[in-house]
Amino acid sequence: MSNEKLKQIRQAKHLEYGSFDANMNFIGRAWSSLLGLKTDIPGHTVANMYVVAKLIRTQGGFKQDTYDDAANYLYQAEEMQRTKEWFEQDANTRMHDALRSEHKLIILKMNLNLSLMKKS
Repeated sequence: MSNEKLKQIRQAKHLEYGSFDANMNFIGRAWSSLLGLKTDIPGHTVANMYVVAKLIRTQGGFKQDTYDDAANYLYQAEEMQRTKEWFEQDANTRMHDALRSEHKLIILKMNLNLSLMKKS
């Protein structure tokens, strides 16, 4: 199936069910609660679990819809994980940069105070 056709399927599913990411994250929280887990199952992991379910269905015979769904779940799981890790990395980088800038500012203030003390 072409990427364009898979994209059309994703768009139709979005109109029918709403945000894929939000739904996968919600399902992850619900499953985690049901299983008594202390942390939520990430949305991209939920999507990957659906991929596995679709692959198991192929044992019952060929159905194009099953392969299309598996391809779309895998595509969206990849996007979710990539985006999540990018934001986490970006947040860590911003925090590191902010701390480094704050540290430099403290050193400048200390040097300024030392200079003023020497002049007095």
